[in-house]
Amino acid sequence: MQRIDKLFGQIRACRLCEAHLPLGPRPVIRGAESARLLIIGQAPGTRVHASGIPWDDPSGDRLRQWLGVDKATFYDESRIAIMPMGLCYPGRG
Repeated sequence: MQRIDKLFGQIRACRLCEAHLPLGPRPVIRGAESARLLIIGQAPGTRVHASGIPWDDPSGDRLRQWLGVDKATFYDESRIAIMPMGLCYPGRG
């Protein structure tokens, strides 16, 4: 098993904050050890929590435009890894 797969498995299994998350835990991360770019954002919003797809909102469209990459490239885990600092939707306020 690749190191990143093991790490992502541990992150996805984490329930440390479960009692404090209004929608429950759902870390939205992706990537592979071959990725040459790691994009780190804030916590996922409700839309991303529901879809499980990072940057699945207008801010993602803007980010891809700034980077000059299409959706296929952006979501190619072998090229771009995506991880939020706050792994799960934390709620509002």
